[in-house]
Amino acid sequence: MILSLLAAASVAAAPLEDPAVAFGTLPLFSDIEISPDGKNYAALVNTAEGSGLGVFTVEGGFRYLTFIRDQEDLKIRRFFWKRDDRLVMAARVPGKRYGTPTVETRLFGLSPTPDTELTYLMGRAYKRGAAPPQIQDNIISILPSDPEHVLVGYRPMGGEYTAAYEVEIDAMREPDVVQRGIYSSIDFYADLTGKIRGSYGLRNESELRLAFVMPDGKWKEYSHRLKEGAPDFRIVGFPNDPSKAYVTSAHEGATSALYLFDIPSDSFVEKLFSHPVSDVFGIRQDPKTGKAIGAIYGEDTRVIHWFSDSKPKKTVAAIEQAIGQEGVGFAGYNLSGSHALLYQSSGVEPGRYLAFEYATGMMSELPSQYPALDDATLGEVIVTSYKARDGLDIQAFVTLPPGMGSLEEAKNLPFALLPHGGPTARDFYGFDWLAQFLAHQGFGVMQMNFRGSSGYGEEFKSAGDRQWGQAMQDDITDGAKWLIGEGMADAGKTSIIGASYGGYAALMGAVKTPDLYRCAVAINAVTDLPKILKDGKDYVGGTYGTRHIGRLWGDRKMLAENSPARRADDIKIPTLIIMSEEDRVVRPDHSEDMHRALKRAGKDTKLVTLPKGSHYLNVGTNRITMLREMDGFLSRCR
Repeated sequence: MILSLLAAASVAAAPLEDPAVAFGTLPLFSDIEISPDGKNYAALVNTAEGSGLGVFTVEGGFRYLTFIRDQEDLKIRRFFWKRDDRLVMAARVPGKRYGTPTVETRLFGLSPTPDTELTYLMGRAYKRGAAPPQIQDNIISILPSDPEHVLVGYRPMGGEYTAAYEVEIDAMREPDVVQRGIYSSIDFYADLTGKIRGSYGLRNESELRLAFVMPDGKWKEYSHRLKEGAPDFRIVGFPNDPSKAYVTSAHEGATSALYLFDIPSDSFVEKLFSHPVSDVFGIRQDPKTGKAIGAIYGEDTRVIHWFSDSKPKKTVAAIEQAIGQEGVGFAGYNLSGSHALLYQSSGVEPGRYLAFEYATGMMSELPSQYPALDDATLGEVIVTSYKARDGLDIQAFVTLPPGMGSLEEAKNLPFALLPHGGPTARDFYGFDWLAQFLAHQGFGVMQMNFRGSSGYGEEFKSAGDRQWGQAMQDDITDGAKWLIGEGMADAGKTSIIGASYGGYAALMGAVKTPDLYRCAVAINAVTDLPKILKDGKDYVGGTYGTRHIGRLWGDRKMLAENSPARRADDIKIPTLIIMSEEDRVVRPDHSEDMHRALKRAGKDTKLVTLPKGSHYLNVGTNRITMLREMDGFLSRCR
């Protein structure tokens, strides 16, 4: 095996003269794929000159074949290869429907050449003068055996439900309908060949619908599997057998296991994998046979359990042996299966992409994700846990300032509590740019998976239902008190910082336990629970998606009591509120309302607006701006 290091493409590391730039610069690649012949690469690239879709080669050195830059009104968000000479690209554009700002997407075809032109693929998907489909990048299947089409799901003009269409990738032509809307469809499931095998829908704001295609081609409804209170049931793939599906279900235990499911008999044929404390998140399938060859679950990190001595398992083992390091993850094949893409990372390094060619055994290391951090000493990440007040075990990850190697070395540090967003998400062990920035600035950082986090089983997740600002908040509070009680955190120098739900939790920490924290930072935060419930009504499925928060009328007292924008008088500590100007997940007026309420109450507060920013802080230099503002603010709170 040959290890090819692309030194010419990397940027020489420099001392961290400006940590905000080093940690806040977006990673070089946020996604990457290899062309079918293995000669070229495409990636969402972030450079000092701007971001966009870059197509490049590494033969003879790193060289771009084409680079399509993000524009003010066009943000590239995904892509994939269809042929060596053709890619499909989706972009987000600003929109407004019925007076409400919306996320809109558009679908394009392009060639990997310097003079490429974008071909808008959906120009004939609607009548002239009518509004185009809002979401055009719901790719049901890339149709790997069809070099000229992709399968796209969207709601046609005048249609009640989402339908599936075959879309030409080389020219703007009217899409051909493959499957009309059925069973209140908002999405479809397809197997690896692109054949539609199921439909997912929403009957109303409280009932989900599920249907499968029978072996004889007829549809049959299975919505009872998704009823409220039923064990978790989720489709994760299909084998080539038209009577079977791969699903995860929690009907036999506390966590969701992976099963082979028989569609006609509505029964579980075989349990393929389960884990005592982690849900199965998904599967790896053989791209030719469709057979499940691995199950994805989580312990401290995301893990793939390989069922046999499969090709991906052998590839990972060979590369770990060649580079003398563990932590290599299999990211997938190119369309032809000639090359594999892998990712190597750990808690104390940002990570790197590796490409492996099966015919020659050659491995190529792609340019560094965070060039400025190549030679930097980062903080050690420690996996730990603590008890919540009711005895529940809460997993946590503590990042220490560089130079410390254990929790025993942490004594009276300024600490930052960093609850995750979601809240139905979770943190894993690994490199986190925000946690590492704070550690570099001298903070200890705790990230905890409070109740309501996903991945630990349905009971743990549902324990967070209608517990915003309550039991979920108590878990975060108990983490702060544990740090202080163990002598790791200085009781007078503890802060709470978060984004999205984490920003909400930061503000509720300031409301409920103002004496516990020195200051709070809320980024793109939910600040008013009745408002977020009302906001959800503007979107398809929005009410269903926010049902775990509470009932707008029936829980009105609880919702008001747990809305930080309505409790500004209770906040005693300085607050920094950061909002993204074009956030389409949590509307910016949540932050504006919070800031106004604090100002009216005479509180110490500052509002920072990130221009053209998104909910995910992935636009331009917004992360750098955020880190600089936060660092200046936290200097008062150490």
